[in-house]
Amino acid sequence: MQILNYLIIILFAIWCFSEIAINLIGFKNRSKDLSGSSDKFSHFVVWFSTIPTILLAYLIQKQLIFDTGFGSLSSLFPLLAYLGCLFIAFGVTIRLIAVFTLKKQFTVKVSIVEKQEIIETGIYKIIRHPAYLGHLASLLGIGLILGNWVSLMALTVLPLAGILYRIQVEERVLLRYFGETYQEYASRTKKLLPGIW
Repeated sequence: MQILNYLIIILFAIWCFSEIAINLIGFKNRSKDLSGSSDKFSHFVVWFSTIPTILLAYLIQKQLIFDTGFGSLSSLFPLLAYLGCLFIAFGVTIRLIAVFTLKKQFTVKVSIVEKQEIIETGIYKIIRHPAYLGHLASLLGIGLILGNWVSLMALTVLPLAGILYRIQVEERVLLRYFGETYQEYASRTKKLLPGIW
């Protein structure tokens, strides 16, 4: 059980550091934005639906909001925690692969950068928004580790709403910039889940 606790701490730290690094890279690349203010606060919406939700989920799990053990899935521990660790590792990996595939085109706010092109290699051959898939997978993992279905629901539903808004904003900008080329790419790929949606 102690090994599992160390694993959880290490993976959560890796997730935190990777998000900090991704945001630093994305802010640096955004300085070349050619599209004006296209973001429509979507970066804020994603992070506002993520950071406070993690805190809320933690407070629920620690019974600081519901003090009756409401929503506890402790009978499934440590299985859920190991599954959660896998989701965090998967999420961080997918997110980093997506960011490094985009290279200088990756920005934290919806932007069109100089020499922008549609990336159709690697994971982008299958889905258009793998970084968001990785983000959601990591949050699902955190929710599973917390072992409370209310926390799990908060960590999936609220950030998913933020991501769906972000995807809508981003696709509108890309469609406006690339036109039929992006429409054709979108017709061959899924938004978030390979083979599903």
